[in-house]
Amino acid sequence: MSMIIGIDASRANVAQKTGVEQYTWHVIQELKRIIPAEYRVRLYTREPLQGALADLPASWESTVLTWPPKRFWTQLRLSWEVFRRPPDLLFVPAHVLPPILPTRSIVTMHDVAFMVLPEAYSPHGNLYLRADARLAVRRASRILTVSEFSKSEITRWFGADPSRISVTPLGFDTANFRRVPQDETAGATTKYGVNGPYFIFVGRLERKKNLGGLLRAFREYKKLRPNDAHQLVLVGKRGRGYAHEMREFVGSALMNFIHELGYVAEQDIAGLYSGATALVFPSSYEGFGLPVLESWACGTPVITANTTSLPEVAGDAALLVDQTNASEIAQAMVQLSDDIALREKMITAGNERLKNFSWETCARGTWEAMEKCLLEK
Repeated sequence: MSMIIGIDASRANVAQKTGVEQYTWHVIQELKRIIPAEYRVRLYTREPLQGALADLPASWESTVLTWPPKRFWTQLRLSWEVFRRPPDLLFVPAHVLPPILPTRSIVTMHDVAFMVLPEAYSPHGNLYLRADARLAVRRASRILTVSEFSKSEITRWFGADPSRISVTPLGFDTANFRRVPQDETAGATTKYGVNGPYFIFVGRLERKKNLGGLLRAFREYKKLRPNDAHQLVLVGKRGRGYAHEMREFVGSALMNFIHELGYVAEQDIAGLYSGATALVFPSSYEGFGLPVLESWACGTPVITANTTSLPEVAGDAALLVDQTNASEIAQAMVQLSDDIALREKMITAGNERLKNFSWETCARGTWEAMEKCLLEK
């Protein structure tokens, strides 16, 4: 009888995908090509599969677990299904495991920012994430994470056995993130009302991403270049701490140069990246930092923080700065706006660095962990 692999695909089946949702969707799509046909695969979701996710190989099936309440789908509905019809292995691509597990389980823990920056989360949210992380470390057969930095953090904060943790670095969507022609860039900037040169930030607008530090750096840049036309384009939903991070800038002249676009459709994001002078991504804490890869893929140089996972991902293909030093970030912005040769060097280095990352590689590492888990007694 074929072994059954269950995958929590609920995060992949949403319309507006951010980091974890993108990861889940791409890994599942690659696993469709990697997992041998002799295995049966069940995708668990709350609603029927959408789009390309619904195109399943012959040995795959969709299991829709309807659940009218808005909360506790994982804890109650998925648990009941796993109890009723246990797979041989359950893979959960986010660190929230159901309380009831089959004999073997694999979970992805992307980062432990909630331990390092508790103020970036609600008190309830922080307690919830800590409890789920402890459960994952204690009960999962194996743990996946996205960087060596995150592996060391999981070990440090939760005492996890490093031999049980596999690192599977993220990839980027080659269909959506690419260098685009000038007319496509112009179409995207016109659509979103962006005129003239600009720096771009992509990510949730929140304290954890150091939104306030980014705005202070942009203010310093404007002081260094008072007649410069550069604007700052912010792409992403508002998150916790947004109002606190914005407080000192609301009503100031600086806000005339800032475009807050919110969530941007996937078909437009490459045009916005490609038209930017640089991605400025001085995040306080990252388990990986997916916008760094996306920016390189669009031929745009990167300024990012010299802390957490970001130096590991960026290597020598980005300008690394102290994310707490607004003047240092501003100087890097000046360098990339003024020095064409440096820009070209950074673009070439980013393009070369990209060869280390792909969703296929991420998924193959995931399947290797699954195989190892299935062979364990």
